[in-house]
Amino acid sequence: MEFRKKDAEKNPDFDSIISKFRDFSKEEKIELVSDFISELKRLHDVSEGEILGRKEASVPIGIFSNDALSCLEAIVKYMKEDLRLRFSKIAKLLNRSSKTIWATYSKAGKKMPSSFSGVSHDIMIPASAVSNRSYSTLESVVGFVKDLDYSNHEAALMLNLDDRTIWTVWDRVKKKRGMKAE
Repeated sequence: MEFRKKDAEKNPDFDSIISKFRDFSKEEKIELVSDFISELKRLHDVSEGEILGRKEASVPIGIFSNDALSCLEAIVKYMKEDLRLRFSKIAKLLNRSSKTIWATYSKAGKKMPSSFSGVSHDIMIPASAVSNRSYSTLESVVGFVKDLDYSNHEAALMLNLDDRTIWTVWDRVKKKRGMKAE
């Protein structure tokens, strides 16, 4: 996140470039990132492993396919139990206080004592995608999924929500981003 702020200060078009990236199709995004990685490798003599090795903590989309937990509860429970992260690390990754993370985990444990098993790992949501406090956790997750060009219905199926809920949340996200309403 600091990288983005620094670049935005140096280059006012940075946010414009990111905004345009959202308009590309899934295939175009993949091709663009692939080309970008190839150029990084060529220019800076680094391996693909060095570039992609800087992977951050992420959660699978499948953790949201339960009726018991909120988005934040599911994320915190997964990060604590499956990724085995400390509360302080989770708090830092999600831009929240350690006390909030502890309380959220405690509630999640009462609501769903069992662990996540057999969840879909088709889509991995990076922790940074839910760390912006300008958006609720649900808004962040829906925004991330919709940015991958999934329909409202597909997003609803992935997140175990109603299509109308996805539409409402996505509409709020678009307004907060200053995007045109459809």
